[in-house]
Amino acid sequence: MLRTFYRLLKFTFQNFFRNFWLSFVTVTIFVLTLIIVNAMIFMNYVADRALESIEDRVEVAVYFTSDASDTLVKSAQGYLLGFAQVRDVRFVSAESALETFIERHAGDDVILSSLDEVGNNPFGHSLVISAESPENFPFLLEAIETPEYAPFIEEKDFTNYEQVIDNIKTLNDRVRVGGYILAGFFTLVAILIIFNTIRVAIYVHRDEIGIMKLVGANDWFVRGPFLLEAVLYSVLALGIVIGLLTLAFNVLDPWMARYFSGIDVNVGTYFMQNAVPIFGTQLLLASMLSLLTTAVAMRRYLRV
Repeated sequence: MLRTFYRLLKFTFQNFFRNFWLSFVTVTIFVLTLIIVNAMIFMNYVADRALESIEDRVEVAVYFTSDASDTLVKSAQGYLLGFAQVRDVRFVSAESALETFIERHAGDDVILSSLDEVGNNPFGHSLVISAESPENFPFLLEAIETPEYAPFIEEKDFTNYEQVIDNIKTLNDRVRVGGYILAGFFTLVAILIIFNTIRVAIYVHRDEIGIMKLVGANDWFVRGPFLLEAVLYSVLALGIVIGLLTLAFNVLDPWMARYFSGIDVNVGTYFMQNAVPIFGTQLLLASMLSLLTTAVAMRRYLRV
């Protein structure tokens, strides 16, 4: 059995190198297809992490009038914390709001002089609400409009991140559709090239195949090298892609850590932790594609 397998491998590599340029083009097309697939995985991961980060930062500020007491505002804080949809409610005193305003406009004499004209602190207390999900904010903003608190609410500042989130989702969807189209195109090209590669290999080895049959080789021994060659294309392509991705992530991860400041976007770690499902699936699908194409080509051109 080992000797038979060794001979199959020997004939496989002979087929591969005798039609080297066709084999090279086939592997290259597979590499391009797998790069596109992994680029889509990369984009989806980065988009998901960016969306999670943006959603975590969405906050609503509820500003109370200057005559609203600490007790009333802190009562509203406790009221909101009782909702399951609320992650946190931060109390900001009028004094803290004034200090923040002065720091933000330091150097702007016109604005600062207006505070002197007012004479007292124009700010009231406020609450900064963080929800479990941005979809919860409409409910929470309505919930705080009780007869007890509504008369003292001066303004609600909802920093609208929905447009940003929608833009990221739209861009991600467009990239995904474009990736599917490119991957489908290269897959079609790979099928055509594999089909012609196997057809040429059968033609080149027609005399050897005839001799094999004369000395008693069974049909599977004749077909075996072509099938193994199909798998070899997938293995080589995936190996090259993994090498290229490793180099790319070594360059990209430090740059992305600086670009996405405050967001944990480590793509190399993600691919490493999910290497088996990501690359195992790609190897399985690429091998099945190669084997099916090879089987069709052999059925049409190989007479054994």
